[in-house]
Amino acid sequence: MAWTIDGTLDPDEALRLLDHMTGVSDNDFAMLIENKGTVMEGESKREYEDGKQRMDIAGYAYLAEVKTPPGASKGKVRNHPLIVVRNCDAATASIASLMKNQDADIKVQLSVFKAGGDSSKDMQPTLEILLEGARVDTHSILTGGTPRRPCEIIFFHYRKIELRSAPQKSTGQRGAVRSCVMNND
Repeated sequence: MAWTIDGTLDPDEALRLLDHMTGVSDNDFAMLIENKGTVMEGESKREYEDGKQRMDIAGYAYLAEVKTPPGASKGKVRNHPLIVVRNCDAATASIASLMKNQDADIKVQLSVFKAGGDSSKDMQPTLEILLEGARVDTHSILTGGTPRRPCEIIFFHYRKIELRSAPQKSTGQRGAVRSCVMNND
């Protein structure tokens, strides 16, 4: 991610993030944001097996890397912010409020469902990214590029991340779930 000298998101990089908005995918992406026990509502019509409201998202970017000091045999894992790209909707102002208030104990759940377009309530995600102790550090609303509609880019910093992945069986159900948990110090 490129930044300008004053620490803001580079406009060219922001427009490149909008490329997540184009094209057709065989997957559906959804995000749940929970703050102090309250689930933030977007405009998604889909129902989920846990009954909680989610927001449709267009794409996301996750990055972790290991920084190894000279002479060390092992490095330290460094997690970068989770970046989410989505169309602006009813939840946009609420997300901006999370940043303004610097709420720092947000739970975020990103879910990827295979077989895009199947809105069955019992569909289970094949990839999940769960954040705990999260907060919104950057919130950008922009237009331009291919979508030609208001879009938002959200950066979530977090204390803990859990990645869950599972194969999709031929029946369409999710197989055995594997997970990895990492804490930010």
